[in-house]
Amino acid sequence: MSTEDALKALAYAREDYERFKEKRDPLLLRDVSEKAWLAVVLATDLLLAASGARKPSSYRERKDSLRALMAKEPKLAELGIDDRFYARAYKLHVLGFHEGALDPEDVEEELRKAEEYVKVVGAIVKGRLESRH
Repeated sequence: MSTEDALKALAYAREDYERFKEKRDPLLLRDVSEKAWLAVVLATDLLLAASGARKPSSYRERKDSLRALMAKEPKLAELGIDDRFYARAYKLHVLGFHEGALDPEDVEEELRKAEEYVKVVGAIVKGRLESRH
């Protein structure tokens, strides 16, 4: 598991968004949303693993582990890591994928926010890994 996996999921999401712009097929927006959500999940799991937690096997475990991490490390909470995670969960996974309720502009904005989240989490993880050596 690495930040590269999350970035790859984002790249696939961007490819699907470009295909959507050509074809205007609303199902492609759902695909974009789900791939961007996958990137957020992969980055979050990486953060949890770098913080000493085991890889979550469910959304509930991820939520509980993230809550414990925010309590243990207030600086992460100050960065809004948990709030950003939950916002992407609702907007990308629920509204974007399940309900198909996001319009193209919303999806593009959420894709940008997912990318920003992955980069921030990646920098945190990189710093933790470097401090171990």
